[in-house]
Amino acid sequence: MKLLPYIIFITFLLSSTANAQQIQTDRPNETESPFTVPAKHLQIESGFHYEKQNGHQTIESPQAVLRYGIFKNAELRFETAFQFTKENGQSQMGIQPSAAGFKYHVLDHKGGIPDLALLGRVFIPWMADKAFQEDKYSPELRLLAQHEVSSKAHIGYNAGVQWLPNNLQPEYIYTFSADHAITKKIKLVVETYGTVVSHHHAENMTDAALLFILSSDVQLDITAGTGLMHADSQKFAAAGLSIKI
Repeated sequence: MKLLPYIIFITFLLSSTANAQQIQTDRPNETESPFTVPAKHLQIESGFHYEKQNGHQTIESPQAVLRYGIFKNAELRFETAFQFTKENGQSQMGIQPSAAGFKYHVLDHKGGIPDLALLGRVFIPWMADKAFQEDKYSPELRLLAQHEVSSKAHIGYNAGVQWLPNNLQPEYIYTFSADHAITKKIKLVVETYGTVVSHHHAENMTDAALLFILSSDVQLDITAGTGLMHADSQKFAAAGLSIKI
């Protein structure tokens, strides 16, 4: 049977051992997970993102986040994306400012206490194509938390601040997400998140995603979302693949 090798391959992907640690990603939502990549493992989270707002179109492909576990509960990370933008008939393309950072898992959940982690990163202005270079370094700090509601459901949230690259003015960040395992291999995630700068209206978004766990080391995801209130014209969609090595 010519189909036999494909059947065996798919069966291998869809079967993971009970002792294997399931992949934990920061894709596809804005809410970052408090969990880190296991020590001495590399995790590659890649994707495609499309966004449209008031005639302005943005495509990011590929997006890439490289995460490496340096020791238990700690990881280093590098983030980059190739961006194409189009507005009023004018287009630009190139690499966005890349970011280098770390994540440290501070606390395991117990009772009503959530899993907690700290995430820090800095967007580096010169690590970008000329069209997207910024004036200054842009650091960001976040507190990451996740509550275990049940064996199939979790609630996660982030709170943080990013200093904007044009004037280092602080932009405050919030995210709130809930997930539920529909099956052992499919998870539904819904989320709301936003940013606000002093004396400006907050920009709020919401999205929903499906995660497909192909194995303990491989995940596919699809996402769709929209802006809310003052960002209601914003629409976006994304898809991605994550692999732990």
